[in-house]
Amino acid sequence: MRCSAILCAVALLAGCGGRSSSLFAVSTGGGGGSTKLAFRVQPSTTAAGLIISPAIQVAAQTPAGTVDTAFKAAVSVAIGTKPAAGTLSGTTTVTATAGVATFSDLSISTAGNGYTLTASTSGLTSATSASFNITP
Repeated sequence: MRCSAILCAVALLAGCGGRSSSLFAVSTGGGGGSTKLAFRVQPSTTAAGLIISPAIQVAAQTPAGTVDTAFKAAVSVAIGTKPAAGTLSGTTTVTATAGVATFSDLSISTAGNGYTLTASTSGLTSATSASFNITP
């Protein structure tokens, strides 16, 4: 039986290539490490001045699109598209835990339709949230 590089480590226990072993490893198929940020929980429509709920989450992702749980750097968010004169308040820079930065106290001061947030960190491709509204 022939095994691909990704499956061979898993198949070792089943005797891939005529060998068996008690060693068990899983290959991710290349890449490794995060390359981009992505909004895991998008901002939602909220009243002006109130905390956006649920908390916004931004994840560091590997090239395969999975969360890089080893990522522990600071992630910052800012208003991207600004349809009104609103300002973003709260903790705008958060250190990621297990690859995810959670922003639990963000609010925008002024009503407007079509706000977006951008998330950034050093060395990774930034992310832009889905559009959301701030109501009066």
